[in-house]
Amino acid sequence: MYATTSIDGLPAIQRDGRNVLSVWNLDWDFAVELCQLLNELEGHETELVLTEGDRKWLAAIDRAFNVKVQHA
Repeated sequence: MYATTSIDGLPAIQRDGRNVLSVWNLDWDFAVELCQLLNELEGHETELVLTEGDRKWLAAIDRAFNVKVQHA
């Protein structure tokens, strides 16, 4: 089951007590709505289908967040 929690004052989504997603901009409404949707989908046999464009977009975002910062 998914639930919202606060981590360092920011909303986060947990599944079975493990953090799975942080929510930016302190958008608690979005976090709660997303948890409700995820809980509704749980137990149903659903399949997430990504297009090639989706995969490229996700890869680009992943690279942007994985850049190491060099300290002066």
